[in-house]
Amino acid sequence: MTGGKLPMAEHLYHEPVMVRETLTLLLTDPDGIYLDGTLGGGGHAAAILSGLREGKLIGFDRDPDAIAACRGAFGEELARGERSRVELVHGSYVLACSREDLRGRVQGILLDLGVSSHQLDEPSRGFSYRFDAPLDLRFGGDSSDEPSAAELLASLDEQEIADILYRYGEERSSRHIARAIVTARRHAPIRTTGQLRAIVERCVHPRQRTDALSRVFQALRIAVNRELEELETFLSCVPTLLCRGGRIVVITYHSLEDRIVKHALREMAGKGQSRQPPLLHVLTPKPLRPQPEEVARNRRSRSAKLRAAERI
Repeated sequence: MTGGKLPMAEHLYHEPVMVRETLTLLLTDPDGIYLDGTLGGGGHAAAILSGLREGKLIGFDRDPDAIAACRGAFGEELARGERSRVELVHGSYVLACSREDLRGRVQGILLDLGVSSHQLDEPSRGFSYRFDAPLDLRFGGDSSDEPSAAELLASLDEQEIADILYRYGEERSSRHIARAIVTARRHAPIRTTGQLRAIVERCVHPRQRTDALSRVFQALRIAVNRELEELETFLSCVPTLLCRGGRIVVITYHSLEDRIVKHALREMAGKGQSRQPPLLHVLTPKPLRPQPEEVARNRRSRSAKLRAAERI
């Protein structure tokens, strides 16, 4: 795989964001070990692999669909067996923190956070309010140990639901929507995205429905998958994974993620409230944003922010 050509499956699965900016900041040693914590369809991974010589790429994803897509996209490289430069791991990127073989040896780490186009566009996954489907929202689907969004809404009380919608979705009508959910489930279990959509739409002004639905589904997805907790856990172990001069690049898509990444990098650079000895040097004092032509080509890139740091 040369010249940065993306796997054919990638265009069907998910278009990677800010690839050029990512490679410029991430690739510093063609013989190093690189981690892609959020494989998706393998677009970023393919671009990283195209810049390696004797290096290795280890890709993680909780979504079995992503792993299956990457097994197909990287089939030729994987067929090399022990000589393969690619390793696929079906699981969270947090698993890297417990791998002794990676401690102090990783040259680059990429996290492209959020949800993939495939997850949003595949009706059966239940990630989007655009389709009526089982209300799941788990990255791992049926193979996941976490409760689905439907199970979460069935088990939490009104205050807990409101807290999730406000904390993870910054939804101003969180209490009203939570009350409506609890009222509705007394009559019938909320098992589908269509049921939840109808409840939310009854709670907000018609002009606010699209934004409210996006915030509610985002909040439930983050809660179900424990996305922010996993991000915080992983960022705390980044200095133990990176070798000296190794880099981390993180692409976020909403303020909750970006705030966590910004503060964690500042803390590890010795510029936070704790004033700990610096472990990282921040390479992006302000986050990089997609170029206008990329946003025009891929609307889902418009909210992306890229931050990077280097181990010292």
